[in-house]
Amino acid sequence: MNLAAKHSSACQELMNEGALADAVHYCLAQGVLPPFPPCDRTSPDYEQCVELAKETLSDYGWWEKRLKLRDARGAKQSEK
Repeated sequence: MNLAAKHSSACQELMNEGALADAVHYCLAQGVLPPFPPCDRTSPDYEQCVELAKETLSDYGWWEKRLKLRDARGAKQSEK
């Protein structure tokens, strides 16, 4: 299993358990910043934010792109 599949599956499992914050922390631990603001439970847009988070963090293609960007940035930093 490649990394993108592993990470998208891990996030999907966390979110299926209702652990959105854990999925976001997992994402950050991989060196990838989620493309959405933190979901505030008191916000009227909370449900929409959660759906966007679920859709994004469990998306294989999103993870594949983000990992490539992370690795490219890391390679560029090591060249300096």
